[in-house]
Amino acid sequence: MKILITLIALIASLNGGVFDYYKAKDAKSAYIDKNYTQAIKNYKDLAKSGNQEAIFNLGDSYYKAKDYKSAIEQFKKIDDPKLRDKALYNLGNAYANSGKLKEAIKAYEESLKIKFSKDTKHNLDIVKKALEKKKQQKKNKQNNKKKQNKKENKKQKSKQNKNNKDKKNSKDNKSNTNKQQDKQNKNKNNNQNKNQEKDNKDSQKQQQQQNSNNKNDTKKQKNKKQQQQQNEKEDKKGKQKDKKEENGKQKQKNQKEPDNKKKQQKEINSKLNKEQKQQALKRDKVGIKKVPISDMEERKWLKKLNQRGINSLMLELPKKGVKDEPKTPW
Repeated sequence: MKILITLIALIASLNGGVFDYYKAKDAKSAYIDKNYTQAIKNYKDLAKSGNQEAIFNLGDSYYKAKDYKSAIEQFKKIDDPKLRDKALYNLGNAYANSGKLKEAIKAYEESLKIKFSKDTKHNLDIVKKALEKKKQQKKNKQNNKKKQNKKENKKQKSKQNKNNKDKKNSKDNKSNTNKQQDKQNKNKNNNQNKNQEKDNKDSQKQQQQQNSNNKNDTKKQKNKKQQQQQNEKEDKKGKQKDKKEENGKQKQKNQKEPDNKKKQQKEINSKLNKEQKQQALKRDKVGIKKVPISDMEERKWLKKLNQRGINSLMLELPKKGVKDEPKTPW
């Protein structure tokens, strides 16, 4: 019987070991594939037997799934000295991510006491700085609250003082207003009387000014009429003078025109006489006799020359073999 019982126990233990092996393998593969929910299920089954490595991996799976509270619970259960420093390191990280900075600092410090690590020291320094910033922020908030409270208290005190002053002033103002009203009523009556007198005087002055303005207007109108009449007379005189001057200029022109015509005719006659003499000399040289011209023909000839603008006498030359005959001018 004893031999059978021992054999059954060995077989059960062997079967359990094989089962745990495959379970741990599945959990690890799920963890590597970032399937943390499946890894948590597998590691939970393994952790029931109190296996420290399974508990550590279960806490790590909770940490990766960002379930920091569950991770903290699992890391606290580890007592194995081989895993204690690492568990405390992970515990500090879980506290830091959950916002519990003081607890994180304690976990890092305990981990460093067991075994020194650069990562734990680095994380410890960062968490300490973050904790100091929080403390400073709290202090600043408290100081700001105190300042705000002081300001509010000052405002309230100033309001109370103003209200008290306003009450006193209101009483004083009532008494002063009554006095001022009496004075104002007296002044109003006096001012009304004065204004009436002024209005009467002003109305009289206005009437006087209107009368004087009317007189001045009539004088101005008379002066304007007189000036207009004088200007009209002067204009008539000026026009008459201009007409006389124009008539005199026209007479002078009319007198000068016949004189100029006479001079022109004299010049034309003198030129004609000169040309006639020259032609006579030419005829004498050639052998042409002078032919007498009547006065009527000479006048017609001169008119034609004047109309054409020609101032010289021209005669046709005699043809060869033809007797000399008198030619009329053309």
